[in-house]
Amino acid sequence: MRTTIAAAVLTAGALALAGGSAHAASPSPAAPPAASPATSPTTSPATSKEGHVTGDAWVRYSVDPQNPLRRFVFDAHGQPFRVADGKIVFGAARGTVRFDHPGPNGEHNWGTVNVDYVMTGGPVAVVSGTSAGGRWPKGARMTFTVHDDPRGDRYDRMGFSWGVVDPRCAQMDMGPAPFTSYASGKGYRVRHAELPAVPEGTQGPDKAPTCVNADLLG
Repeated sequence: MRTTIAAAVLTAGALALAGGSAHAASPSPAAPPAASPATSPTTSPATSKEGHVTGDAWVRYSVDPQNPLRRFVFDAHGQPFRVADGKIVFGAARGTVRFDHPGPNGEHNWGTVNVDYVMTGGPVAVVSGTSAGGRWPKGARMTFTVHDDPRGDRYDRMGFSWGVVDPRCAQMDMGPAPFTSYASGKGYRVRHAELPAVPEGTQGPDKAPTCVNADLLG
């Protein structure tokens, strides 16, 4: 159990080494579909028991040079796991991630992910949840990474679990390196929180299924 937690922390912490910047003029923004904001606590960053990932930015996706801009809006709060009935249970977060993949003619294609997992490590976060339907099949697992660069918003980066990642095998507790670079917008904020305390004798989590999206995505 301790090994599982330590490995997950190292996975998130290693992403903090990624850096870079880019500038681009974004298309005329379309307002994201309305969503009930997740309520964040009023505690200071030094005493917060939950991690927080918020912000709104256009990012440059270099794999699609003819249509490279994507918009991601984060409102995610919580922890990667909780302890219930003497056992670790993954998924202790709430909120949404909304994303827009504009088409070549300027049309906007919004998708929404209902968040159930947030892990923070300094300025880096892994956020995961399931699709609310629409652009992606309802219930499909989707994972994001965010690097809130301390040098400023224009150095922020983020990644998502499709495009250059096999979406059929997206896992709650694993995300890609933040491979897109900031183009415009408010940028992202990651508020770190230490992992929840695990009492002595707590059982480890159940083994997570692999490739849970295979049936949904084909």
